[in-house]
Amino acid sequence: MDFTPPRALGFLLGGTFLAILLVLIVVSVVQLTTATISAWLILWVTLPLVSVPLALLVTYRLYNLLTARYRLDRDGFYLTWGLSTEQVSLAEITLMRSADELDANLLPARGLWWPGYVFGSREVEGEGLVEFFATTGPRGMMVLSTGERLLAISPPDLEAFQQAFVDATRLGSLEPIPTLSQRPDFVFSDLWNDRLAQVLVLMGLVLPLLLLGYLALRVPTLPFRVPFGFDTTGSPNPLVPPGRLLLLPMIGGLCWIADFAIGAWLYRRERDRPLAYAVWLGAIVVGGLFWGATLQLLATI
Repeated sequence: MDFTPPRALGFLLGGTFLAILLVLIVVSVVQLTTATISAWLILWVTLPLVSVPLALLVTYRLYNLLTARYRLDRDGFYLTWGLSTEQVSLAEITLMRSADELDANLLPARGLWWPGYVFGSREVEGEGLVEFFATTGPRGMMVLSTGERLLAISPPDLEAFQQAFVDATRLGSLEPIPTLSQRPDFVFSDLWNDRLAQVLVLMGLVLPLLLLGYLALRVPTLPFRVPFGFDTTGSPNPLVPPGRLLLLPMIGGLCWIADFAIGAWLYRRERDRPLAYAVWLGAIVVGGLFWGATLQLLATI
């Protein structure tokens, strides 16, 4: 039997957070295209570089919420939460209780979560580490004890879930299932132990950062108007405030973020890792192109 946790509040708040971040990104880019040299330039450059990763993280959280499922059958309990999965034989579930029995304020200790999306972990004295895959507060949660692990979940109907568990247990298992616990962080663990991946990712990141530092030193000394682009004949055009040049490393940084995310997604599967390397190599090429464009524009001043 499948159970889908309540998701309306999580989608509402998560969608609101995402909309705010997107507005900040758009406002920063618009301001950066027209701003003159001032301390505000630092804010307009920094906001997108901070907001875009946060927006991607919120988007991934919303994807987790979209895929959130619990399932019970006569062989075991199954949990899907984005890239996180749990598979536990019913015989291994030693205790099932409400979250209030552990702690009336049982919630994750850290991480990016919000009401309607309760994901993370917390150490409970005398119980151990509780992992949260829920969408409600403690009153709507149920904690499953599976050996040394505790999983906090939020089925839409706690009594129906408990009854389904009892019914599945009475039927008896047809085929023992192996215990499976998979988290997306295994990708990053493998990635940072891969020397080639490290070099490609870090080189792709360093290029826009160095370009940003270079322009930060050059922009205050530039004329009131500078070229930003070339026409069909190769002549510099149009003339803009020098602050707009900072768009180049910012766009390069955003390209790196996108390439890193796509590459990490591909890196999950062994057969797709050459594609991940190619994507990260592409980020280096893009960074080099932005450097070339910047130097060519400055050479025309």
